[in-house]
Amino acid sequence: MLARHARRRTAPPARPVPASAVPAGADTLENWQRAESTLARMTQHPRFGVEQWLALGAARHHLGDIPGMAEAAQRAYALEPDNLKVVHQLTTAFMRQNRFAEALPLFEAHATGEARQHYQFVSNHATTLAELRRHEEAVPIYLEAMVLCVRDPAIHMKLGLSLKEMKLFEEAAESFLTAVTLEPGRFAAQVMVLHLRQYACAWRQYQQDKDQLVKTLSEIEIDPFSTKGEGAVWALTALDVPPPLFLKAARQVAVRCAVGAKPLPRRPMPAPGSRRIRIGYVSSDFYSHATTLLMVEALEKRDTERFEVTLYSHSRDDNSQVQHRIRSACERFVDMNAMSAAEMAQRIHDDEIDILVDLKGQTFENRLGVFAYRPAPIQVAWLGFPGTCGADYMDYIIGDPQVTPLAHAAHYSEHIAQLPGCYQPNDSRRQRPEPHRRLQWGLPEDKIILGNFNQSFKLTPETFDAWARILHAVPESMLWMLADNHQAMKNIEREAEARGLGKDRIRFAPRVGNDEHLARLPLVDFMLDNWPCNAHTTASDALWMGVPVLTLMGDSFASRVAGSLLHSVGLPELACTTLQQYEQTAIALMRDREALQAIRQHLIEGRDSFDLFSGERFARDLEALYERMVERDRQGLPPAALAA
Repeated sequence: MLARHARRRTAPPARPVPASAVPAGADTLENWQRAESTLARMTQHPRFGVEQWLALGAARHHLGDIPGMAEAAQRAYALEPDNLKVVHQLTTAFMRQNRFAEALPLFEAHATGEARQHYQFVSNHATTLAELRRHEEAVPIYLEAMVLCVRDPAIHMKLGLSLKEMKLFEEAAESFLTAVTLEPGRFAAQVMVLHLRQYACAWRQYQQDKDQLVKTLSEIEIDPFSTKGEGAVWALTALDVPPPLFLKAARQVAVRCAVGAKPLPRRPMPAPGSRRIRIGYVSSDFYSHATTLLMVEALEKRDTERFEVTLYSHSRDDNSQVQHRIRSACERFVDMNAMSAAEMAQRIHDDEIDILVDLKGQTFENRLGVFAYRPAPIQVAWLGFPGTCGADYMDYIIGDPQVTPLAHAAHYSEHIAQLPGCYQPNDSRRQRPEPHRRLQWGLPEDKIILGNFNQSFKLTPETFDAWARILHAVPESMLWMLADNHQAMKNIEREAEARGLGKDRIRFAPRVGNDEHLARLPLVDFMLDNWPCNAHTTASDALWMGVPVLTLMGDSFASRVAGSLLHSVGLPELACTTLQQYEQTAIALMRDREALQAIRQHLIEGRDSFDLFSGERFARDLEALYERMVERDRQGLPPAALAA
């Protein structure tokens, strides 16, 4: 440990603290409380030195007082900045508070020398770089840490996440596979192996891996996520996992996120008319991100006389127009990037928020653990994650009759709260650019062009098999797909050839800005959707530009989103319920150009009147749903399903 190797620049100070103040052996809460109390009383003693500050920091760490731990470590650092034991405690405190930018210089000051012999220190250095999204710099530091301890599964998982961000998906899968080899019970790592291979469209072992994953999840009885499992449940949305097993996995991670959290005192709901209802939204996506692009107008059109809104952000700052819009639409914006979960929860509690809404769910960069402190009387999951959070500290999940039918209540740990229209908001102020011409994108004028601009991880062999059959049925057709990453493109081309499709049958569209993307969408005759994870924002973008979407609905939330969108624009016939219907409908649309054109005209003529594209209509529906939640609480009733 760092403590064993730390250099002393001065002779150790005499200790004014009695030995009984520092617990020896039994790490009980009472011992740590006694230690913290004794040490805190003596900080003004002239001989209170580095070792005492470190002991105080350690006591506060065990008591969950991370700001206090940071304060003690900073006092020790002021006395001995070269003491590795001090640097380790201070960087640990900064990391626990998400203060990675402050931790990094401390690691960089020890880029060489004795500190580099300590595995935890080097690993924390790499993690700090990764949290700052400097993944290319993090990778060699992870490898440096592996030299010191190659058998820790966690380091291979962290390396895999950085490789994922660099779009080296097959290499990332190998890192997670190493973690599985070292610890076969790491279910999160097992999920990520398959998920990353999906990103690369590397399907050689797809069915075998998926069957094994489902078998493991059905049999496992203990917490399968030996880390917090961030993103692992998100990966399950693109797999055909039975809903009870999905819920089981989500519960495991939700429990892990709640470790150490103690619910805050419950506040009563304010009396009617005493003040506005206070809504808080928690997210890392308050920038030019799909979540913000979808919900910004609903916040702009809200009833400011009855509702007061605060954004609790752990988001990046991109200075975009939509970021300025969403901040301006709300009463308060609170930057929580440098706060721990406990600090975030306390701030929300102090702000007397009535309904706290999580916009992340079980996705990467979530703060689900904040909700485990129960900082608000009513806690709601909405929009950012297409499925249950699995958390008993979330009261409701907002959906609609299509995406979350009440018959699926057993699939959710939350109570279903249905909006009358689609659960997904939209922005009627967004651009509707003049459509491009096919020539601009090198597309043939005489072909039927099917489109799919979803991320590659949503594509499965079963879906691609269906697309191949559809393309074979109509030889004059081709498929235009998103160039998501080079590994996926290479593998898709190989898979297409294996299914008898020539190179001219599939083209790739590069990633472009949102306006340019919208302008090219009408070049597609209609969109072929994925399953079991549908197009979400991608589908509403297509409908906005007058392009039909053909989807296949399943039992999961993620597989019903496009169907909900289609029902809301009056095209339920494009929301198929069987694979046979999906293929037959696609072929029929290609062969009946008049019928297809009628559908496109329906979308173009109706988009200014569809409820789906009215932020104001959505705001009224959402507020009515919030008021129903509040009214139940005021009556002393527990959360319950709220039908549309």
